Amino acid sequence: MHPTYLGFQIDWPVFIKQGFTGSGKIWKQGDHFNWLELGVDPAKVALMYDYGNLYHNVELEVQNKVGDRLSEMAGPQLATLVTLLNAEVKSRTSSGTEFDKKKCKKSTIDDKQRGLIRRFLNNSAWIMDHFYHVRDGILVE
Repeated sequence: MHPTYLGFQIDWPVFIKQGFTGSGKIWKQGDHFNWLELGVDPAKVALMYDYGNLYHNVELEVQNKVGDRLSEMAGPQLATLVTLLNAEVKSRTSSGTEFDKKKCKKSTIDDKQRGLIRRFLNNSAWIMDHFYHVRDGILVE
């Protein structure tokens, strides 16, 4: 479960906690609310979250295969992901110093590694397509 003290996180998927009608659809409890694709204002989504209509849920992320899906990976899979992401970074940098500044850092602690990957992705939007391709390849195995 996502920590509730963090409140609404714009880059985490949200799910319906209490059903409602909106955006031309009847939303049921547990549905993934894809507000970005629907063009809903983030401020309105935050209010819906604060009022208890929406919430974050790791189990539903896995079930619905939404979000970054890093929670579905462990140890060797996370290490493989970082290695493949860093190979792409290395191919796009011209020096060792530049690579060291831009690479995704490594950790042997799974939760810490997920955080390092998320930070790397937030700072490196240019690699998102490669991330999705590599991630999906790892999760299929």
